[in-house]
Amino acid sequence: MKKFVSLTLAALMAFSLAACSGSESAATSSQSVAPTEAPAANEAPAAAEAPSASEAAGADSEPAEGTEAAASETTDGGNILVAYFSWSGNTETMANMIAEDAGGTLFEIEPATPYTDDYDTLLDVAQQEQADNARPGLAATVENWDSYDVVFVGYPDWWSDAPMLIYSFLESYDWAGKTLVPFCTSGGSGFGRSLDKLPDSAPGATILEGLHVSGSSVDGAADQVAEWVAGLNL
Repeated sequence: MKKFVSLTLAALMAFSLAACSGSESAATSSQSVAPTEAPAANEAPAAAEAPSASEAAGADSEPAEGTEAAASETTDGGNILVAYFSWSGNTETMANMIAEDAGGTLFEIEPATPYTDDYDTLLDVAQQEQADNARPGLAATVENWDSYDVVFVGYPDWWSDAPMLIYSFLESYDWAGKTLVPFCTSGGSGFGRSLDKLPDSAPGATILEGLHVSGSSVDGAADQVAEWVAGLNL
């Protein structure tokens, strides 16, 4: 009887060991075929950063300083140029009215070295330029100058004269056979001495009657400007 029990227990132990061995083998097999874990997003290699538009265009996309510049806007009337220098914006407003009424091309006269934004400092700079009879450099010149027959030239009044930049502009071109039409904005002093000086800086030009508008009245001067332009019979 004891021998029978011993044999039974031995058989049960053998069976149990076999079962455990099979279970561990199955688990090991299962782990070996499972997919590896995907890398976290921040571990993935970053894509190359795309260049900005300016970098893609390259250095040649930068505008050259002091070069010829096309006029900024064209309306009907390809032989008329409306050139202006404006510090506060008043002369620019008037220039836009003239271009609309006369049907001309706008060109902004700009200094190569911008003027200060501080009014008190500007007064000193303008006075010194007059004392030196200076000719400040121009940021750009008019493209296709020869194609214009009529040139409006606008400016603010500084110390009872045009800014010296205007004389730089006038003296940069051949005015023979052209018509010059001045216009001006100011606090009330009108053209000052500038009308007497225009012939020397634009020799050969036919100079027509100009128009002065007070800076404080420019926004409401559309009718006055239109009547003046119409009376020029261009």
